[in-house]
Amino acid sequence: MIKILLVDDAKNIVLVVKKCLEKQGYEVVTAREGLSAIKKAQKVEPDLILLDIILPKMNGFLVFEAIKEDPKTKNIPVIILSAKSEKEDLDKAMSLGAKDYLVKPIKKKDLIQSVRIVLKEENINEK
Repeated sequence: MIKILLVDDAKNIVLVVKKCLEKQGYEVVTAREGLSAIKKAQKVEPDLILLDIILPKMNGFLVFEAIKEDPKTKNIPVIILSAKSEKEDLDKAMSLGAKDYLVKPIKKKDLIQSVRIVLKEENINEK
């Protein structure tokens, strides 16, 4: 089963996104803040990470950098889910290697489409 790590501190978003992805057949693991997200990424080795930028203690960009610096997690694709819609945030996410950047509120069909595209690309790249 494909595992997705969902990192967001907003309880309602976590519930909605988790339920949406589980209905599509994905296993969803969640983290509510940066340090636990990094630890879970190392432990679970998800196929994809959905990452918010605005997080308590450690912002999503720092989490992303830590994930990309770790040999065990550096190849996990990341999709940013954020309320931040400024161009500099998008540019920074893309420069770090984000596969997509979805601005909240996110439509379920857009989320599912992005997840499917990124996972399909990763499977093609591994062959």
